Amino acid sequence: MNRSRPRGRRALIAALSVFVVAALAAGGYTAACALAPLPAPTIETSPDFAEGGEGALMAGDAAAAQAAVDAQHLPTAIGYLHEDEVWANDATAYPLASISKLVTVLVCAEVQPIELGSDGPVYVWTDADRERQDGYLALDGVAYPIPVGTEITLRQMLQFIFLPSANDYAAAYARWTFGDDDAFLAAVDDWKQRHGIESLQFVEPTGMDEGNMASAPDVLRIARLVLQNPALAEFTRLPSAEMPWGVGLIENTNPLLTEMPGIVGVKTGRSSMAGFNFAVAQQVDVVGRDVVQMSVTLGRDSTEARAQSGRDMLAALDALPGIAPILEEGAVIGEAVTVDGTRIPLVAERGAAVTLLPGESARRSAALDAGSLGEAGAEVGSVEVDAPSAAQSIAVIATAEVVEPDLWWRLTHPSELFGW
Repeated sequence: MNRSRPRGRRALIAALSVFVVAALAAGGYTAACALAPLPAPTIETSPDFAEGGEGALMAGDAAAAQAAVDAQHLPTAIGYLHEDEVWANDATAYPLASISKLVTVLVCAEVQPIELGSDGPVYVWTDADRERQDGYLALDGVAYPIPVGTEITLRQMLQFIFLPSANDYAAAYARWTFGDDDAFLAAVDDWKQRHGIESLQFVEPTGMDEGNMASAPDVLRIARLVLQNPALAEFTRLPSAEMPWGVGLIENTNPLLTEMPGIVGVKTGRSSMAGFNFAVAQQVDVVGRDVVQMSVTLGRDSTEARAQSGRDMLAALDALPGIAPILEEGAVIGEAVTVDGTRIPLVAERGAAVTLLPGESARRSAALDAGSLGEAGAEVGSVEVDAPSAAQSIAVIATAEVVEPDLWWRLTHPSELFGW
């Protein structure tokens, strides 16, 4: 009997040891599960807001712009000063008449520019200039004779060119700058190649020759270049100027300049073959955004028809900008997915819209950060809107707080905790 007691005691001790080890092991696992850091939630961006997602790009209605010019029976083009697009119903080159002077001034200004608001260099009127004046007057052209030897500033010369469309001063500017017709015409050819004015044909600087030709869309591109030069654009919107030498008041031939608000130029032209041509631009407010809209109409049959074509096309342009809703308030931008599978919608804090001209586009994309998750209402990123009118950033917020799973979930999901 005494011999059996040690064996019983040893068995009891062994059983107790196994129990203690198991208990300790279980306690260690529980503690490990309780203390293990939780993996961060992941972010799933909605397809509509992911890079390249459906609906990420909004576009202005270019079809409406094309329809506006297609409704015209004579050559017409429209566009905007700070956009490249031009919509036209005819790409044929037509006689330019005095719209030619826009080309002459642009080409000469590259070599002999004028600073904004300055008088510029001084030119002395020559016998050759006076002979050309007599020739233009004999052909019923616009000219303002001044005595040979008269000193005239470049500013005065440009006022004569842009306002009453004087042929004599356009010719003088070209020959003053380049020396002779051949050098001037070579410069025009180089200029048109550099600026992509493919339809332009030019034989002299005034437009008196019907061989000066271009298409309506290229005339708009030419007028756009003039308005993009502040020193030249100043003259296109000048209604009148008082000139010396007994000339007196000269007035701008643009019929809408003093009639409609916001008109900023640019030029008229007329001849027996060309009819009545008109390039006009108007600055307008589009939902708080300053926009310069442009119209070119060629071949109208009277001064009245020319003016009306300008009014009509500017009115058509007024109707083209559109407000595009690009984001709705509360739109689901994505979801945060926690380690236990809970899904928390992430939504736009506010809506957004953009104003688009025809041919313009706006893009939106989302940038979300799981590290910002926590309380309900936490800002977890943004939707970035890139638009010509203005960039916008809209906050994305979490609709619920992140709640950690309980101990039982931790004990029963070791693979999520430890990656087993």
